[in-house]
Amino acid sequence: MVEEITFVSDFDNSQQKYLIQKPRTSLCNGIFVYLHGATNHMEQGFNKDIFGGTFGKLQEFFYKYHYVYVCPEYRGDSWMNEPAESDILFIINSLRRCYQTERVFLMGGSMGGTAALIFSTRHPQLISGVCALCPATNMIALYHRWVHTEYDFLAKGIEIAYQGSPDKRPEEYRKRSSIYFVGTVKTKPVAIIHGDDDKLISVEHSRNFVKESIRQGVRIFYQEIRYGNHDSPVNWSLIEKVLLWFEFIQAQ
Repeated sequence: MVEEITFVSDFDNSQQKYLIQKPRTSLCNGIFVYLHGATNHMEQGFNKDIFGGTFGKLQEFFYKYHYVYVCPEYRGDSWMNEPAESDILFIINSLRRCYQTERVFLMGGSMGGTAALIFSTRHPQLISGVCALCPATNMIALYHRWVHTEYDFLAKGIEIAYQGSPDKRPEEYRKRSSIYFVGTVKTKPVAIIHGDDDKLISVEHSRNFVKESIRQGVRIFYQEIRYGNHDSPVNWSLIEKVLLWFEFIQAQ
């Protein structure tokens, strides 16, 4: 059963929401947070009718293995800005206390994958592992790739989220570019899946992150999909491998 939870934000006292599927018993193996993509909302992570039923299979997996499964709204097209970051902090800390677990995993696709890496590199002490599907890792590079193109509306969305362009707020863009903070997740398992023919977010974002991860000794799982487009990483057979990899590492 999926429940909608409303809470009052610590950041601005606004009412915010997330969807949650609770474990089927009192046993809780951990918390898994799925972050939706741009132009989507929290319902994406519970939509069984898209991406070949991948999200339905995710629900089944987490239910079977006694995980809390959570899909936050995190302010819509926020690109993990300060208000969204505050909301995720609140949700994670609340659920950790409620379920008495330290195991928290983040996953997302596109903006969600980007946001998962941003949050994980900014708060590695809260995260047990992260899986990013087709993420951007350099927000300045992403902005300049999109602005004044057919994706200009997405660039403008980043401007709104970060309250200005990279020229006006370079530090805001830098601190939300995970490529500069790879070392913070050195002790965490990090999984990245990206299509090599992604026209929306270049695979170079992931390649650069993986290269730096290897250099710094991060435990990395990387799957590059040959001829894969932007949607190709949202594939249950690949995601299941990541989830089982997380389970294997935790059992060591």
